[in-house]
Amino acid sequence: MERTMKRRMAATAAALALVAGGGVLAGCGSDSGGGAAASTAAVDTAALGPANGVETLSAQEILDKAQAAASAASSVTVTGAITQGSDKVALDLQVGDNAANGTIEAQGIEVGIRVVDGKTYFKISGEGFAKIAGQGDSSAAAEAITALIGDKWLLVPANSGSDELEGFNQFAEKDSLLKGILDPEGAVSVKGTGEVNGIPVVFLESTGDGPGTLAVQTVGEPYPIQIAGNDSDSSGEINFTNWNDPVNVTAPTDVVDIGALANLGGSS
Repeated sequence: MERTMKRRMAATAAALALVAGGGVLAGCGSDSGGGAAASTAAVDTAALGPANGVETLSAQEILDKAQAAASAASSVTVTGAITQGSDKVALDLQVGDNAANGTIEAQGIEVGIRVVDGKTYFKISGEGFAKIAGQGDSSAAAEAITALIGDKWLLVPANSGSDELEGFNQFAEKDSLLKGILDPEGAVSVKGTGEVNGIPVVFLESTGDGPGTLAVQTVGEPYPIQIAGNDSDSSGEINFTNWNDPVNVTAPTDVVDIGALANLGGSS
């Protein structure tokens, strides 16, 4: 899954220089490390619902049910980080139906994202935007862009013609984001049961391009709750929490027209 996720990330924000290739499930092991700290709060598993029995199904059936449950949910919080070599992708996003709020970080560049009322806004430093706009390490471009945008938010225009800009929408669109994370390459197999963050789960492992593990809860809805890794190629974890919680987000008021960056070489 990590390979699928990173290819999707590379397509949606290629100028962040994310690695094309890699895996989330297809390059992770069952041990975690390097990602966001897992919640240590006590979990009332009874409140999650009765046992759902997915651990008795085949691996593909479990995966299908997990993907269907994720798609049917109104929202989810996605947090954590995956590191491959010297490249790290970190997510801290709450995404729902036509609403999102949070941050993405890759290669030291952090991008704030808000989606509200059908519009996508993002916030990034002048240096980061210069890299996204293909200006590389140009300090002149970064300074000019910083002078223009300051601490403002940028509105991603519809049909901007820029894959790099419109691609941010895919990070903040629930189904697109989850598909990128939960769509493995290769076959999957059941690797036993256990607990993750106090929640009973069944583990699925992908055979594509290295071992990788996805935890699916075995009570209530069969939601995916973690992808974790710690092997020679990649490490870290991505956690899924707060399923169906309201996504409270307001449109920023301090917004700059991204078209104004064109004359600075900041838009393609």
